[in-house]
Amino acid sequence: MKYINKILKDLRIIYPVSLILLSTIPLLVGAFIDYDLVDSREFVIHLAWIPLFSITSFYLRKRFILQFANLIYFIVGFIEISHWVILKGPISVTSILVISNTNTQEAFDFFDLKATYGLLILIPFTIVYILSVRQKNKPLNSQLNPYVVLAIILFAVAFITENTVNGRLVRKGIPHFAQVSISFYEKFNLYREARKETKVKRVEAKLPDMDKSQTFVLILGESCNRNHMSLYGYSKKTTPKLANRKDLIVFDNVVSPYSNTLSSVLTILSESNLENNIEITKGIDIIDMFSAAGFKTYWISNQSPIGIWDNLVTVFGNKSDSKKFVNLSSNSSFEATYTPSYDAKLFEPFAKALQEKYKRKFIIIHLMGNHSSYSKRYPSEFDVFYGNDHKSNTIAEYDNAIIYNDFVVDSLLKILQLNNSTNNDMLSSAIYLSDHGENVYDELDRVGHDYSKILPKSNVEIPFIVWLSKSYRKEFEDKSTIIESNIHKPFVSDDLFHAILDLNNINSPILDKQRSIFSKMFNDKRKRFLEDKNDYDVD
Repeated sequence: MKYINKILKDLRIIYPVSLILLSTIPLLVGAFIDYDLVDSREFVIHLAWIPLFSITSFYLRKRFILQFANLIYFIVGFIEISHWVILKGPISVTSILVISNTNTQEAFDFFDLKATYGLLILIPFTIVYILSVRQKNKPLNSQLNPYVVLAIILFAVAFITENTVNGRLVRKGIPHFAQVSISFYEKFNLYREARKETKVKRVEAKLPDMDKSQTFVLILGESCNRNHMSLYGYSKKTTPKLANRKDLIVFDNVVSPYSNTLSSVLTILSESNLENNIEITKGIDIIDMFSAAGFKTYWISNQSPIGIWDNLVTVFGNKSDSKKFVNLSSNSSFEATYTPSYDAKLFEPFAKALQEKYKRKFIIIHLMGNHSSYSKRYPSEFDVFYGNDHKSNTIAEYDNAIIYNDFVVDSLLKILQLNNSTNNDMLSSAIYLSDHGENVYDELDRVGHDYSKILPKSNVEIPFIVWLSKSYRKEFEDKSTIIESNIHKPFVSDDLFHAILDLNNINSPILDKQRSIFSKMFNDKRKRFLEDKNDYDVD
């Protein structure tokens, strides 16, 4: 019995209660919120790595090593618990990025939108850490049973070695937070490499011989859920201007491949898609194609160019012949979402771009759209709907942002129409779509475009609207007919690259008409397996 007690005492030294609690509580919180999302392997991982600190601390007689481990596990655990409670899932690369760009005011605003009483679990978690710091440790003058130490070291070495040999140490052999941090570092390196890609790549792209001028406008929205648009049947009158137009071709079965701006925009504007997953630094993008076809390219954006995440999207802007960023008031791309910068700022630079004397123009307009914080997306005159509690007020603010977005998109189309009326021979066309959708208590009683296990459909159900000038319809009558006949067909916006080339009659070996919803060859049988690897069309 004495021998067993000695072993138990040694195990308490090798596996301190404080470290066990600080590493386990976040996993238990996650299991309570969504058991299926917790990897039980995490418990084993911690058992393999904790002795690295405790045994080293013991034999070197350096308590600060153990205190350092407690601090690291507390900080990581605090973040992980907050993430589980607020976003109902484990921390991700996107979360790390947002945290790295967050200041105090942003944190308060975000908590105001997302906070719940579940965050109270952080109080006992913090108490555990405080007790570990204040604990008066006994002198490290005892000896550990060498066989116990050897057994645990062999277990840890075997676990780490087995994962290393099988090439899965990062993926399966280290704590989840470390996995995400390493992935973040890799993404950051990709960003740095992408920033170097400011030169247009040489590609084969040609237009048919014709004398007429040509202008194409891509209006890229943000966080717009089509189910909150009366144009798509929403009960509130949120899109009166677009709904009253008779010249729009409205597609009603389009989804985004991802629920975040970065991944969606990079696939929308390049040949990368869910199947081939071509890296931005290695593939061809829409700027390359239009430049090769003789278009002057423009990037006009109300998104902040400052910050890691949005800057990767801004790579496209930097490659354009002309770029204009109207939102320069924020210190980071994340901060910009909490600062009013209304999309009407884009009207003037858009009109100026249209007036420039170039035969062919390709203009991308990147809206702030319906990004949270929703109340910052529209001026007071668009404050139409009101709520009587936090939830209904959030929905009302989002719907007000949709009303303003309706005004913005309609105004941009009017500016394009006015320009086209001065040149009847100009072949003009425009597409409006959102990068991804937004779940505003439509599903799972949540708000935002994050997801944990199953991707909410509202996260990806986006508006997709086409406008064609009268001259375009006359010149390409057959194509216009095909476009209108395909409005109900299923489409994923990661193939927009091919659809845009097809719409603008740009011929290239890269163009795949089976991926263009504007083609009679369009393959509407493609399985829509989105970022969660589930089939969107299967309930």
